[in-house]
Amino acid sequence: MRREKRTITQVTDQNGTKHTSPTATIETFVEHFEQKFQKIQVDEGCVKIMVEAGHRRLPEDLKEILDGPLTPEELRCAVDEGKKKKAPGRDGISNAYFKVDWETMKDDLCKLFSEMFLDRKLTSKQKHGVIVLCPKKTCPVVPADYRPITLLNTDYKIVARIITGRLKPVLAEILHPSQHCGVPGRTIFEAVATVWDAIAYAERANIPLC
Repeated sequence: MRREKRTITQVTDQNGTKHTSPTATIETFVEHFEQKFQKIQVDEGCVKIMVEAGHRRLPEDLKEILDGPLTPEELRCAVDEGKKKKAPGRDGISNAYFKVDWETMKDDLCKLFSEMFLDRKLTSKQKHGVIVLCPKKTCPVVPADYRPITLLNTDYKIVARIITGRLKPVLAEILHPSQHCGVPGRTIFEAVATVWDAIAYAERANIPLC
């Protein structure tokens, strides 16, 4: 089922003022999200301790897996993993385009993505995303009634899938055992169980928790 595109014609800011002009509407959303995603003050010392905790060096044989040249099989797998009907990014090119015309462009694509890996950089345009505001309710009024989703270019997502495919086999080797998110074979339920075990042990040993 295809969703109808709707233009936001009005929005109410945090002071209860309704805005209808395009400029004021955009400014209201910008102000809202700047406040919502503003920088969080943290203890730099604690962050440093966490970063250095359980730090491991990557074995030399695994470095070859990550730094090796891009193969046509890797690229094809990354293209196949993408869904056809996913919304495209700023360039308007969807994953369906790469799938349908794969035989025609596979050689050029392989050269292009190989250069990205060799140079280890993407252009600023490739990294640009388009923020789309999806309403959380039938009649949204304030900015908080919308969920922002960033549409990224398909070539950017293909590169991300290739890197992800290379990282997955080595994550367990370099991450601390307490790291669960993103590691194959580990789940968030194990993290919860670990916390409960720690609390239970502290209670038995009469160790203050705070």
